[in-house]
Amino acid sequence: MTDKTEIPAYENINTAPVVYFDIAPAHGIMGGIIQIELASRILNAMSDGGVDIKFITTGRLRCSPTAALNLRNALVAAFWLCVAFRRSAILQ
Repeated sequence: MTDKTEIPAYENINTAPVVYFDIAPAHGIMGGIIQIELASRILNAMSDGGVDIKFITTGRLRCSPTAALNLRNALVAAFWLCVAFRRSAILQ
């Protein structure tokens, strides 16, 4: 008899936040937990008509090394889908 690792059921929750970010400016570990800070670029109108550009925190990721590998694999897969899409758009 072989043991199969069961994958837990995935349930979509419509209230889960969408986190947009432009950069991941900081990362580290604490107690074996991976920490990644996410930030987005914002533009603030100045009273003199100029624009002040800043990066603000939009999220903080905390996860196990296993979860980090899953996230990395998902990001790599999505990246290559994006590359393929852009290549096909150029060829059309």
